[in-house]
Amino acid sequence: MKTNAQLLPRLSRRDAYLLIVGNIIGIGIFTTSGYIANYVPSSGWMLLLWLLGGFLTFCGGLTYAELASRFPQVGGDYHYLTHAFHPALGFLFGWSTFVVTYTGSIATIAVGFAYYFANLLPEGIRTAAWQLPLVGIEMSVLKVSAVSITLLLTLINVRGVKSAARVQNGLTLLGILVLLGFVFSSLISPAGSWGNLKPLWPAAFSFSHLQALGVAFVGIYFTYSGWTAVVYIAGEIRDPRKNIPAAMWQGILTVMLLYLAMNLVYFLAFRLGKMANVVDIGFRTLQHVQGDKWSYFFNIMIMLAVLSTLNATILSGARIYYAMGRERRFFRFTGELSPRNRTPAKALWLQFAWTALLIFSGSFNQLLTYTVFVMVLFAFLAGLALFVFRFREKKHPAGFQIPLYPLPPLIYVLVTAWILLNTLRQHPGESLAGVALVLSGLPFYWYWTRKTTASAL
Repeated sequence: MKTNAQLLPRLSRRDAYLLIVGNIIGIGIFTTSGYIANYVPSSGWMLLLWLLGGFLTFCGGLTYAELASRFPQVGGDYHYLTHAFHPALGFLFGWSTFVVTYTGSIATIAVGFAYYFANLLPEGIRTAAWQLPLVGIEMSVLKVSAVSITLLLTLINVRGVKSAARVQNGLTLLGILVLLGFVFSSLISPAGSWGNLKPLWPAAFSFSHLQALGVAFVGIYFTYSGWTAVVYIAGEIRDPRKNIPAAMWQGILTVMLLYLAMNLVYFLAFRLGKMANVVDIGFRTLQHVQGDKWSYFFNIMIMLAVLSTLNATILSGARIYYAMGRERRFFRFTGELSPRNRTPAKALWLQFAWTALLIFSGSFNQLLTYTVFVMVLFAFLAGLALFVFRFREKKHPAGFQIPLYPLPPLIYVLVTAWILLNTLRQHPGESLAGVALVLSGLPFYWYWTRKTTASAL
């Protein structure tokens, strides 16, 4: 198999748009508002924070759209950090995605899907578990279901990017329709009350309120995350310099409107005080406005959102390892394409194998808590990379340039830096452990770099 084979641009602007929407909307919007309600002083501030989260995401989307325009190839941040700073930094980003951030996210999403899928099963089957002899690993219906759905979606991605895109488009469109149905049916339900929005603004506002809003905004930031997925497949999108920026703003605007509508629906069911600490706020709202008989509908709604995010993460994650493998800074076989389907099949299977190991070992949740700081750090560095490329304008001319530069990337970088410092202050142990986990990739970087240099002589 030849390693110089190229991925082909087979995806349209519509495919990119639905990938962005499908990858952002996950379980978060059904749970985060209950967490945020602990920290906001009024319903107006709740809605304003979701609007500001969309604005920040829009600034980030513009930033990444220009970065993708400068490097319209698969791999995303791996290329940006490599060319702006140093190949070692690009490698460490890719290493972190493989070891935990992307594979750990796939594991988390898959287990989330399995949990809601298990709710549809009889009690005896749902809770079944057994111990594997010799290895001592506990197996359960949840773990087997999580690995099975990951296997199925990996198979679809191996068969071709168009087949993966068709699945993605179908899941995302169905998910949007279901969400709109949820919103519309709640708006016309006699059980809802617009009086729950009062008071819209607090009678007084203090510095302690501002600090609390900062904590709440972090939750919103992560609920909007996932829009970067499209830059990892930039080389497979037709006319990426035009289609990625358009897909970015259209996708982020769609999600922002859906998120605002969902939060308005939550206020139809609950006042702010009653919403606080309600983890399953989405289900409780549906239960309030429609009754208990709709619990299965909610399960299916969650499963659609989760499947869409899961497929998008599997699709985009493998392209990072493919880009690294092509440059011989990772396992060389990950840079090879399937001669029949023109997909990074080996990268996809390696990603599946590591994800399955994380699921069966049950270690992914702990690993992800260590890498929240690192994920934000790489996002911050990618934002800085754009300023570096602008400084070297002639070396990497962009097909798309951000309007009102430097305001959008500056806002994105400053807010990301604030979240970074806030995470370090609140979770110093986990943050430093995450940095150590990422730095563990340096020996591998030196090994692959020396091996590549030796083979070139």
